[in-house]
Amino acid sequence: MNPSTVNHSLSNNNDIPSFEYLIDTKFIKYSGIGDAKNWLLQTMHQFKQCGLRRLEQLQAIPFLLIDTAYLWYVENIDLIVSFELFSKLFLQKFTCTLLKSQDISRGDTDKTLSVVTGSSFTSHLQQTIADEIIKKPTYFRGSKDDVHDWLDKLEQRFVMVKWSDEQKLQYISIHLQDDAQRWWTQASNVIKTWSSFTEAVTYAFGSTKAQQLAFEQLKWYKQTINQSITQYYDTIMELCKKVDAAMPDSLKLKYLMTGIKDSLKLHVALQDPKTTDVFLLIARKVEDTLSLTTSTNEIHQDHLTINAVAQSKPLTRPFIPQQSFRNFPQHTFQQTSRQPYRPNYSHTPRMDNQQIRHYAPSRYSSYKQQSFRCYKCGTPGHYARNCTRTHFE
Repeated sequence: MNPSTVNHSLSNNNDIPSFEYLIDTKFIKYSGIGDAKNWLLQTMHQFKQCGLRRLEQLQAIPFLLIDTAYLWYVENIDLIVSFELFSKLFLQKFTCTLLKSQDISRGDTDKTLSVVTGSSFTSHLQQTIADEIIKKPTYFRGSKDDVHDWLDKLEQRFVMVKWSDEQKLQYISIHLQDDAQRWWTQASNVIKTWSSFTEAVTYAFGSTKAQQLAFEQLKWYKQTINQSITQYYDTIMELCKKVDAAMPDSLKLKYLMTGIKDSLKLHVALQDPKTTDVFLLIARKVEDTLSLTTSTNEIHQDHLTINAVAQSKPLTRPFIPQQSFRNFPQHTFQQTSRQPYRPNYSHTPRMDNQQIRHYAPSRYSSYKQQSFRCYKCGTPGHYARNCTRTHFE
């Protein structure tokens, strides 16, 4: 097929079957397994042989990929806007290392497994962070800086890129300035391991005053009421590191047990932790258990308080509107009004003894007898109108 004819047909997108036929007959398709870099080089060479331009090469990509590679292409199709960008993403995904084949015995059949591992997004991110560490170092100038804090920050960055101790020591010089740089120029001939470097730089630039202050804090440090066990643990471990970077774990454990608050100390001591890691694990479980128990008791106490308040409320009399009295029959009130008024002493409220005079029955009857007497003759037992005696008889 003439390259010019191919270019013309692809540019106008009028001969897709011929394009697919060209890919099927002239190119090797990639499934995601194998040497991706070598395949890409062969494909680019074949593009040149067929006279395909960049746009046509980009259009050929979905026809060149199958299986896992094609699925990857579909997932990233929005990002692939040029053949160059495709090449970059493709190599990042499928550049692989063929590991040594391993014979796996399953029953009576021996099978050879070729293990292929592809570079992932994680490795790409690690490389980006490594470049950042080199371009933007975490500087240490000497006695004016806190050597412990500097080492902690540096270790965190090194862990992210998974550098070995040899790599850490190889790039340490770019992180040193001023007094620290001059010190390293002299000490680099002797220091050959990363652990030796950390000990030497701490000894050279660690402040004796700061170390003594950290030791005093460590001796008297106590866990506060609102401080979690994790916060307490981190504080103690940091102070131990400032006092002695090589402090044994057993001594750190003693400081942890000494300063823990009393509500946790007994429970943790009964478990008898042997390491600082086990101490933290046990203490966190105890803290969570006690916190749950406290919450349950508080909820129960709230229920008791609510019930007590409800029982202490006074009973109220039912309200009867005045209008309801108007519904009684009128003859009831009329009949009552015709009867002479008789005070109901049984319903009279109690009053002071000085305000009410109580009459005994004997005195009352004596008074009644004296008042029932004739005024003409003075004889008791009849009235003057019924008297039969003459006056002064």
